[in-house]
Amino acid sequence: MIQDVHSAKISIGITAPIGTTVAIAAIANTWIYVHELMGDLAAAGTINVLAGARVLATFDLDAGQGLTESDEPGNDNVARFTCRPGEDFKLVVAGGSFTGTIDYSLRQ
Repeated sequence: MIQDVHSAKISIGITAPIGTTVAIAAIANTWIYVHELMGDLAAAGTINVLAGARVLATFDLDAGQGLTESDEPGNDNVARFTCRPGEDFKLVVAGGSFTGTIDYSLRQ
């Protein structure tokens, strides 16, 4: 079986205030594979994780509560979140700003 071939992982810091933040902008003809989303909220609230308009996950967090979403154990390099070509990876935050990191890779 041939696995998807994607770029080396890229790590970026993110600060997402209340509202919608494009964390990783879409690239034409390119898949975005998010391997890890990690951070915390400054105040109690909700984070919606989107690929374009598709809701991939929703998290309700207390103030200062940490969030770590990463590749499934035993399935290394199988992305936790996947954006199709043309879809931005977005965070929609309500309650308090989110600060953390994102590890991702790309595939054309």
